[in-house]
Amino acid sequence: MIKLYSDGHCPNSHRTRIVLAEKELPVDTEELEANNLPAEFLKINPYGKLPTVIDRDIVFFESSVVNEYLDERYPHPPLKPGSPAQRAQMRLAVMQLERELYPLYADSQNSRKKKDAVAKIKAYLTTLDSYLARQEFFIGEQYTLADITLLPILWRLPSIGIDSASWYNLEGYMDRLFERPAFERALSEHEQMLRDY
Repeated sequence: MIKLYSDGHCPNSHRTRIVLAEKELPVDTEELEANNLPAEFLKINPYGKLPTVIDRDIVFFESSVVNEYLDERYPHPPLKPGSPAQRAQMRLAVMQLERELYPLYADSQNSRKKKDAVAKIKAYLTTLDSYLARQEFFIGEQYTLADITLLPILWRLPSIGIDSASWYNLEGYMDRLFERPAFERALSEHEQMLRDY
């Protein structure tokens, strides 16, 4: 059985919980608070990174690394495109989201940086809305790790004061993603309370 150390508030932990739910893998999950990590956990992962996964006595952390490992180790259903070019596009998309959108979301949690961060997130979503007019998912017609990377931020939009109703294509995309049974199973108690569904 896979052991998962997760933070129910953290978008990165959310990503990995979605992957595990999509794979329908047996998981023993331990919820931790990122700013109050127990000494026992720090013995396992001295970097203190969440999520952390232990599979076959090997410790993995950094969400993008964990998620690619899980997809390769447990290949059904596949969460990466079949062609090398599309896999490279997916990895670039994940990297871009981690470098650009995730820091903006983190800044939106800071009262001094929130206004500027929210404005930049809205600009990103306007571009994304146009992009999604041409395809069903982030990388063409297949649900991939790129969608899973974007999902936790999209779920948290109302909590930072962003209403997505004016972005028609984005709304349809979000509906497709939020309706996936694995997404619903992956929500922490905190994440369930972020939206009033």
